[in-house]
Amino acid sequence: MRTQTQTKPQLNDIQIIQDVLSSEKSLAKMYMNAILESSCPKMRKVLGDVHMEIADKQFKCFEYMSQNNLYPIEYADSQKLTDAINKYAEL
Repeated sequence: MRTQTQTKPQLNDIQIIQDVLSSEKSLAKMYMNAILESSCPKMRKVLGDVHMEIADKQFKCFEYMSQNNLYPIEYADSQKLTDAINKYAEL
C-alpha cells in the first residue's frame, strides 16, 4: 500500500518578513509590560535594555520592508498633522 506524501505549506519571503515584524512587535509589547510590572530597579534596567534591542530590530525590519515596498506607508495630510500637533502642544 502506498502512502501519500503530504506537502507542508511553504511561506514565501513576504510572509516570513511580515511574521518577523509581527513577532518583534509582540515581544516589544511583552517586555514593556514586564518593565511596567517590575518593582526591582535592576530588573527594570535589564528588561529595558532588552526592550531597546528588540525595538531596534523591529525598526530595522520595518526599514527593510519599507525600502522593498513591502510595508506601504500612508502619509498624513499636512493640515491634519499640523492640527494634531497644535492640539496636543496646548496640553
